[in-house]
Amino acid sequence: MPNQQFPPPQAPSYPQQFPSPSYTPQPPAPQNPAYFQQGAGYPAARYGQQPPANPSYGPAYGQRSYPGIPPATPTWQAPQSWPPPQPSTPGYQGGYQGPTYGPYDLPPGPYPYPVAPPRKRHGGRALLVLLSVAIVLGVAVPIVSAITTSGYANSSYVPPQPDPNPPGLPKVANVATAHDTVTASSLYAQSVPNPTRCTVTSIDLSAASEAELQSHMSDVVACLMRVWDITVTKAGFEMPRPPVVVYSASISSSCGKLPTMNAAYCGSDQKIYYATDLPQAIPSGLRSSRFIVEVIVAHEFGHAVQARTGILTAAHGLSDAAATEADSNEWSRRTELQADCFAGLFIRSVSKSAGISQQDLDNIAALMISFGDDSLSKNSSVDGSHGLGTTRKYWMQLGLASTAVNACNTFAAASDQVR
Repeated sequence: MPNQQFPPPQAPSYPQQFPSPSYTPQPPAPQNPAYFQQGAGYPAARYGQQPPANPSYGPAYGQRSYPGIPPATPTWQAPQSWPPPQPSTPGYQGGYQGPTYGPYDLPPGPYPYPVAPPRKRHGGRALLVLLSVAIVLGVAVPIVSAITTSGYANSSYVPPQPDPNPPGLPKVANVATAHDTVTASSLYAQSVPNPTRCTVTSIDLSAASEAELQSHMSDVVACLMRVWDITVTKAGFEMPRPPVVVYSASISSSCGKLPTMNAAYCGSDQKIYYATDLPQAIPSGLRSSRFIVEVIVAHEFGHAVQARTGILTAAHGLSDAAATEADSNEWSRRTELQADCFAGLFIRSVSKSAGISQQDLDNIAALMISFGDDSLSKNSSVDGSHGLGTTRKYWMQLGLASTAVNACNTFAAASDQVR
């Protein structure tokens, strides 16, 4: 598609609170999900991997014949707590004999994107959709300028040092508790501070040394803590600072062996992993854009927020308890899209101090499109685990349009909003 230009939107008076969704997914009937045993390894999350048209799931959440991890056995007992999960689904490995793709296999930019959220199937929600579109279209330009007239929030906050031995993650007892956790968490009653100060030195991510990348990514996580620590604490949870592990060759972790061209959050050790060659997994036209890789780290930190509030454990358990693979995929998408939206909240919060521009926001939107299940698989009807490109952009921009965490309650959204 040629360079498509959209007229600059007018600054709206968009609400700070996301409209209450008109649909709440019902929990699946309790079954005997084959969930992870206490102490078992969890497959690590890979960001933006290409999904096969018909992925073959192992018994554990998101496990697609992940090497080196034994299959779980059914052990569902009502009093037993689900163990801490691994965030987002792993790379698509094994069991898929279809064509293979390059990391993204997209031509160099530009990457035009639509101006509407995912298509709705129910006419009764048309007004909500139109309002959402108005919010999203109006945020791109005003978001930077609207927050420049006020001082910084949390100006006295000092990020804690990375915690290599954090307290255990909250546990979830059963399906009913899990459903309440993901749809009605106390986190949704909070707002992120805005604007916050974020000081991150610009570096060439493709040429930086491992030590420089370690320092840079640690600074990014410090900014993320400034946005999320107090928010999570006010919700009644702890938010220890996750360490960042930068690696340049395949590495063993508590979640198994992590490949290169990867970013991941490991729930077993509560660390964020960043591969030095991750920029190569990004469409070439976007690799030099500001905050492109950082927004991926913000997505992984979003999984840390989910983990520390019990949402991640609950969502993974619900995915295991799902009666069908399609339902399991939907729980995965809700989890991933919420992490996208959390990243949007972060970007909005640091826009002023980081000097994020209109072009930066356009590039982030293009990244979301390129990381969609449909873009990666070249299959517009794929039933994937992360969401279509338009859907990922939609939830990212809902985060950009608000400071209210409830704007990111993907678990209370209609199914066609998380496609």
